[in-house]
Amino acid sequence: MELQSLFGRLILIAALVVAFPAAAAAQERGTVTGTVRDAQTGQTLPGAQVVIEGTTLGALTNQNGRYLIAGVPAGTHRVRAIMIGYGPEVQEVTVSAGATAVADFQLSLSAISLDQLVVTATGEQRKREIGNAVGTIRADEVVDVAPITNFSDLLKGRSAGVQVLSSSGTPGMGSRIRIRGASSISLSNEPLIYVDGVRVSNSDGFAGNIYTGGQEPSRIDDINPEDIESIEIVKGPAAATLYGTEAANGVIRITTKKGRPGETRWNVWMETGLVQEKNRYPLNYGGFDADGRRCLLDDVARGLCTQAKIQSYQVLHDPELTPFKDGNRSQFGVSLTGGSERVNYYVSAELEGEVGPYKLPDRYRQVLEERGIPIKETTDRPQQIDRANIRVNLNAQTTENSTMALRLGYLTSNLSFTGNDNNSFGFLPSAFFGGSDPDNPDRAWGFQTPAELFGRDLYQDVERLTTSLSGTWDPFEWLTTRASFGLDYTNRHDISFFPRDIGVPGQSNLGRKDSSYRNLFQYTVDAGGIASFQLTDDITSKTAVGFQYFRNLVTGTNAWGIDIVNGASSIGAAAETFSSEITVEDKTAGLFVDQTFGWRDRLFVTAAMRADDNSAFGQDFDLIYYPKASISWIMSEEDFFPDWEWMGEFRFRGAWGRSGVQPGSTAAIRTLEATPITDPSDNTVSGVTIGEIGNPLLKPERSSEIELGFDADLFGGRTGVEFTYYNKKTEDALITVPLAPSLGASASRWVNIAEVRNKGLELAVTTTLLDTDKVDWELTLSGSDNQNELISLGEGTEPIGSQIRHVPGFPLGGWWAYPLLGFSDANGDGIIGRDEVEVGDTLEFVGPSMPEKEASLITTVTLFDRLSIYAQFDYRGDYYAYNNTERFRCRFRLCRALIDPSTPLWDQARAVASLFHPKQTVVGYMEDASFVKLREVAVTYRLPPRITDLLRIESGSVTLRGRNLKTWTDYTGMDPEINWSGSSANFGVTEFLTQPPLRYWTLRFNFSF
Repeated sequence: MELQSLFGRLILIAALVVAFPAAAAAQERGTVTGTVRDAQTGQTLPGAQVVIEGTTLGALTNQNGRYLIAGVPAGTHRVRAIMIGYGPEVQEVTVSAGATAVADFQLSLSAISLDQLVVTATGEQRKREIGNAVGTIRADEVVDVAPITNFSDLLKGRSAGVQVLSSSGTPGMGSRIRIRGASSISLSNEPLIYVDGVRVSNSDGFAGNIYTGGQEPSRIDDINPEDIESIEIVKGPAAATLYGTEAANGVIRITTKKGRPGETRWNVWMETGLVQEKNRYPLNYGGFDADGRRCLLDDVARGLCTQAKIQSYQVLHDPELTPFKDGNRSQFGVSLTGGSERVNYYVSAELEGEVGPYKLPDRYRQVLEERGIPIKETTDRPQQIDRANIRVNLNAQTTENSTMALRLGYLTSNLSFTGNDNNSFGFLPSAFFGGSDPDNPDRAWGFQTPAELFGRDLYQDVERLTTSLSGTWDPFEWLTTRASFGLDYTNRHDISFFPRDIGVPGQSNLGRKDSSYRNLFQYTVDAGGIASFQLTDDITSKTAVGFQYFRNLVTGTNAWGIDIVNGASSIGAAAETFSSEITVEDKTAGLFVDQTFGWRDRLFVTAAMRADDNSAFGQDFDLIYYPKASISWIMSEEDFFPDWEWMGEFRFRGAWGRSGVQPGSTAAIRTLEATPITDPSDNTVSGVTIGEIGNPLLKPERSSEIELGFDADLFGGRTGVEFTYYNKKTEDALITVPLAPSLGASASRWVNIAEVRNKGLELAVTTTLLDTDKVDWELTLSGSDNQNELISLGEGTEPIGSQIRHVPGFPLGGWWAYPLLGFSDANGDGIIGRDEVEVGDTLEFVGPSMPEKEASLITTVTLFDRLSIYAQFDYRGDYYAYNNTERFRCRFRLCRALIDPSTPLWDQARAVASLFHPKQTVVGYMEDASFVKLREVAVTYRLPPRITDLLRIESGSVTLRGRNLKTWTDYTGMDPEINWSGSSANFGVTEFLTQPPLRYWTLRFNFSF
């Protein structure tokens, strides 16, 4: 009722504003048109934004640099032209009723663009008005150059404070996204994601168990990078307040490409390339005495045997037996844009295919054929992705003061993949625990041979529709209203199938099939209005009110069957069948008011408040309120600012705000469970017991953040600097606390008692080192340092976890272990024995499990305006990764440290400590994982006029690109980024039998006509 009352009051306020008598009648209107050019070269600038200040009227320039803005109220207006990489220009024009005014612009280069328009919760705003940092990625400028294979690649290393952590090198697998660290112990630390104003899901939809190890695809990679125009990243509660509950981890807003008025312009892109497995894998070792019996170094140290022979072998490196063969990648797409000033369009379609670097070795093909198992395409090449994307974006000016926009994106995807990670049905586990004798290939594999592994089907089919319909109406010059309605729908089907008699152990050898269906619905309703006034000659006022409604619904079924006859592949053909179903739903409704005052277009002060209600809140908890305040001051425009030649624009900004993350959908409610009971007559009947006890006072986790920073334009627009300090505190963080067994219900329940802090620095520097007729050299350096601390778990609550622990005074999810205090080869035999290792008795903090520092260096050198050389280096530092692959191999007595006496003493010591010491500490395998990667390299050649004229095209380019080319690290495992528990894991980087990143080489052709 409180939410309805608040909503009613806001509607009343809005109605009074609309009825304000000072503008009770619509004004006569005219048109503004003109051309935007580069001031240095005179070339026209397509895609520049031209806006009428004080209104939401604006347009983009077409391919000829022309723009037209219709429906401009009669009178004198300031018209502003904006484009990323250029400084703004403002002209004053007088518009007459029914007439056309002309305003042409010439823009000069600038490293920062304070007048750039960014999308916020209230609509589009100039960057200079916003008191918080907003990361911006011009996707349409990146995709044509960098080796981008999915949306996650597009985010990596391109915005300070944003980390994209890969979970696996297997094609199609997902990534974790962290913005300014992690704040929640129990809930997701992923940011919210919007596409064209519609919330979209990055959830796996509560997948059933289909034996994939820790791997899982990421729904964010369903978004086609080719269709994206820009990405804006709202980094914390100080900026995300108006996005409400669920926004405390940041917001990623994706804007797809818009239509540009003019003649139809076609773009065609084609890509082909290699997918390579270039990683080196650990050898399997075997030590033997003269009689051929196994002889470990530990046995030698204890005088139990003498080594006579050492073997080492890895089947993955054997050219005849390895399943690794180069894969391939292909992509073909076309887009067209055009239309009139009143109705324009962007339409695109793309086909994408990728085949991973696995192929059935000939030696095992015969085995499958003898067992009667058909060798399908996905059997021969089990890692494959086939995607098709279609996008239709339409814009229409329906009247002089109203517009409509339709956004529609459709994806169909077929993904087949192999199981690795913590999974005996994987290639890597079988290879890592196989034989050590190169002369005995029949014993090369451990759990299963490729004949069993290639015979299995594991795939996921997805259909996804993301669509929105939005409109604006400007009934008066000072008032703009907007409304949008959107749906993100995903239908997903997961399949795991083991044919009968394939040779795998257990029930699966009888023939087993698992099938999981999920339907994910995410509805968005967003409506609001902005009233803008010129209160005095110096002071402006902008008042925004808005309403948002979100509904998330997941429905699904799981079915599986065991004992399937030969030749059949249907659950219906199984002797035993089972099933279950799932339904999860939550709803959010929110209202906000946002007030901004501006002074001389250089000082802006904002205050805002949002109120939310959510179906996951406890029944005794009322609305949650999120306040916000910010300031943006362009100090360089003040008379007192020093007149330094090297300093251009300088802006100070500061913001404070709160946001939240909702509890789980059913965490607050009491649930019942069906259970069989025996009545007095010894009959078994159905009964119910209390399942989860619930918590009627449950509320969202609340995060508050203060952010301070500055933006500076230096050396005549050649260098731009953005610096930010933030301090974020999360209260009421959710954890589970134990309950008394006498309650006869669940053993624990959710409570809001923990506190977490993240604070850090972010820096981004963009500079032009050379700008001559023959050579241009641009450099972008960005990075951040985040310090995370668990302040409290609540009075009387013990630390949570074992190896990954949550301990007050330390980072969330840090690594903990018994310390390895020392070791020595006391007898000088070159072997570390059991009594030569000292282990502590108390668990100690080892280090953070997530990177605290990150940095990226992107450089582009352009020669003669034709040839561009691009490279990106990524750095992650101050974190530890758990090399559980090597630790587990030692447990199976296959690692070098237990067998080869030439192994470094440290490696021997950590193996002995993990296996033979009473504490069995694994601390030696928790390694500093800091690294630098040559992530991307590309060389682009732009076709000269004589070739484009011959081909009858407007422009064209050819790009050779490489990805994951080199890693520098002291980490001794396969790769310091991979994580066996997949993209949904909140904490930790644990390598456990996981596919390392693959190397990509692609050749891309772009043509426009």
